[in-house]
Amino acid sequence: MPIIVVNALFLLAFFACLIASASIRGMLLSQQASRAWAGQSGERFAQLSVFIPDTFSLDKEGIHRLRTSIDRALVDASLEATGTGRLHTDAWAATGDVFVSGAQGATSVRAYGVGGNFFLFRPLRLRDGSYISSHDIMHDRVVLDEELAWRLFGSVQVAGLEVTVDGRPHIIAGVVARDDDFASSRAYVDGAGMFMSFESLTELSGGRARISTYMLVMPDPITGFALGVLTDAFPASNARIIENSARYSLSNTFGTIASFGVRSMRVDNIIYPYWENAARFTEDWLALLLALSIAFVLCPLVFGVIYAVKGIAFMIKRGKSTAIKIIQERNDRKAEAYLQKNE
Repeated sequence: MPIIVVNALFLLAFFACLIASASIRGMLLSQQASRAWAGQSGERFAQLSVFIPDTFSLDKEGIHRLRTSIDRALVDASLEATGTGRLHTDAWAATGDVFVSGAQGATSVRAYGVGGNFFLFRPLRLRDGSYISSHDIMHDRVVLDEELAWRLFGSVQVAGLEVTVDGRPHIIAGVVARDDDFASSRAYVDGAGMFMSFESLTELSGGRARISTYMLVMPDPITGFALGVLTDAFPASNARIIENSARYSLSNTFGTIASFGVRSMRVDNIIYPYWENAARFTEDWLALLLALSIAFVLCPLVFGVIYAVKGIAFMIKRGKSTAIKIIQERNDRKAEAYLQKNE
């Protein structure tokens, strides 16, 4: 096969890797909360996540103190919202197993007790009804996923109906579809599930529900500002803080390659939620695609340099030959003119 065809195939593979990388970066909506919060404002925001070890307990009072610290840092940086607007928003989640029953079935499921603006960070597609909100007057509303709705009622059109969770009645606010992208479908292994208020899960668990994930979107006027504020304000020094909005940057992807193998080892007491595991899975794929992109583009570049050097050498050689020929012709003309003059 001619070398030019091989190089053309390498270049096609290189561009295919670039297209695949761009697709992966925009695939997970759970990593795009800062863009959704910013809207058309043109301001720069950062999305951050905190994964809390099971040795530390974060409660609602702790979240209130954390918000106060963030507000103070924003004021110190001369960043204040206008009117009744807010510059930052947050959410949190805990997990627990509950027994839920409906008109046509009953089962044990994994429940996520959520608070704050949770569905900004996890914008699951609604199949029926609406999300729950921290602004709800009552905390007895739940959101089912499709699988649980089918198990309990044989339908996804169940908003407004009642379910019993660990013996207590709750109203179905809505039904959501689980993410079906290749990363989330691998990361979510808990089967049928539901979302309920953190307050309700806390009551059902006898106060044992523990916030394991905290999420934040806040202004980031200069790179690293938001990450620094949250790192300084968060009360647990051994929590893992990730800047989601920077996780697909080129430098972070090179870091993933550099930490190959090591990042798979868990040496702390942190359990990541499925959406973070999905994001880490996409980071691994981006690292692989980056490595392949470099490999695919190196061969054409090397051959390009070789051909360029050869071309330059050929032009120099040809130029020297032409120059010598011109000089010889000029000398011949001078010699011929001299001979004619002296005949």
